[in-house]
Amino acid sequence: MQTSAKLEKFMAYQVPALDQKIKEIIGDLRSPIDKLERIYYFVRDSILFDLPADYFVSAGQVLTAGRGACMNKAVLLAEMARRAGVPARLHFMWVSKEALRDLVHPLAYRFWADPFLHTYPEVMIDGSWVSMEPTIDIGLYRILLGKSLNFARYPEHRNIPINFSPAGVVGVQQFAVVKESPPVYADDLEPLRQNVESLPKIKQLLMPSVLRMSSHWLNEKVRK
Repeated sequence: MQTSAKLEKFMAYQVPALDQKIKEIIGDLRSPIDKLERIYYFVRDSILFDLPADYFVSAGQVLTAGRGACMNKAVLLAEMARRAGVPARLHFMWVSKEALRDLVHPLAYRFWADPFLHTYPEVMIDGSWVSMEPTIDIGLYRILLGKSLNFARYPEHRNIPINFSPAGVVGVQQFAVVKESPPVYADDLEPLRQNVESLPKIKQLLMPSVLRMSSHWLNEKVRK
């Protein structure tokens, strides 16, 4: 799918705002780990987990919206890391729809693809790629713990940490991985785009409405 001239112009307009935000976040820090820690906490908590009707938006648009799903927050963190001088990429993995239980409307959950393609960012630290997943913001994380929802339904998952570590951050959704499913790596969301475009046309047409319904459910039923 080609990006329209209007969208290209808008994306270019967003770059100065993105660069300015990065400067605000990392200041005069020089250590890659220190930069990543600041960037990680910003994306994790300042960009609330939500389900936008359009998966495929730029890092600048995610920053402006202040909300996003796994792929949106992954794109933003990866782009911020790169602009701060740290190599980053996107990791795609197949996970059980259990990863979205309680986060999407019950009707949407019933018919959600199982498994589905989950996206998170990886960064290069000391020559190795490590997960730096910021999907669940700390506010939602605490709500899920308090209400025993999603990952917190299971005692063995209630202590999964989402604090920054140079060794990486493994998001709670990764614990729903479909074993032996091959990982996919990319610099952008093209693997996810191809996956969405392979869905039946009726599902593609219904997806924005389903996501809007689930966004309302998440913010009105779960967060409150």
